[in-house]
Amino acid sequence: MGSAEQNPVAQVQTIRFEGLSNGDADEQARLYRACCDDGFFYLDMQGTAEDIDAAVEAIYRLETQLFTMPEEELIQYDIDRLSPKKLNGYKPLGRNHGKLPKDGIMGLGVLADFERPTIVDLYMSSLRSFTSAVITAANVMLSSLSGSLELDLDDDFCKTHRSHLPSPDLIRLLRYHAQPPSEQGSSHVPHTDLGSMTFLFTKQDGLQILGAKSGEWEWMAPKKGYATVNIGDWLSMLTNKTFRSCRHRVKAAPGQAMKERYSFAYFMRPDENALMQPVSTPLVPKVDRQDQVFTSGEWLQR
Repeated sequence: MGSAEQNPVAQVQTIRFEGLSNGDADEQARLYRACCDDGFFYLDMQGTAEDIDAAVEAIYRLETQLFTMPEEELIQYDIDRLSPKKLNGYKPLGRNHGKLPKDGIMGLGVLADFERPTIVDLYMSSLRSFTSAVITAANVMLSSLSGSLELDLDDDFCKTHRSHLPSPDLIRLLRYHAQPPSEQGSSHVPHTDLGSMTFLFTKQDGLQILGAKSGEWEWMAPKKGYATVNIGDWLSMLTNKTFRSCRHRVKAAPGQAMKERYSFAYFMRPDENALMQPVSTPLVPKVDRQDQVFTSGEWLQR
């Protein structure tokens, strides 16, 4: 890989939700190519909900206020105490994020009354609007991708992402602490995401993706009014890597130490009973017989 100074800006697709929602064939083809080629794209969320922009801005305010609360208050919601599945709670300094479960936000299942700081309740209406908008966008994209892959109804991705049922979806509020000058140029650990899709929102630079063609780290600049969406390991595995789960990381600009950085992301995951086996379609390479087929819930706990 080249030096940080040589890292290019990623050239990825921009997808319009309204085009997908209206069945625009060109928009559907762009989405399919984005998932195959890059695994990352920008999504124009307009049309998902009337108040989507206001909801996004409200969550920015929530996480800023939440992470400036006294540590002795936040530690009462330590994620290791509250959630064996790591779906809700606070991670202290060095672990630097908070999680809000979809089921809790939408009042589903055992997490309907999840423990949380009272400030979260002041933003619950915005959290619900945001969650509904993301689910709407995801369902339209999953339906479009199922059509592009010519999937039978039994394999349709929407059948394993049923928003009215409990699932391990979550919103992760992220604060990256400012780095000391001695750590100038260092990056956070590169990784892929476990779930189906991730919807990231941030106003600050720092995200890099590993380019499929270049093999170089490429900058993903934040785009106001858009979500940055990436394909997760689940959809990549179900399509035998036809869809790309792309390695990504957060890194300071060349010659600088990381400044304090806020972002938040919605992690979409399949129903816990969904089977982790490749879909059947001529457009996806066949795989050898699996000795053991895991459910989504079993796989996420491994």
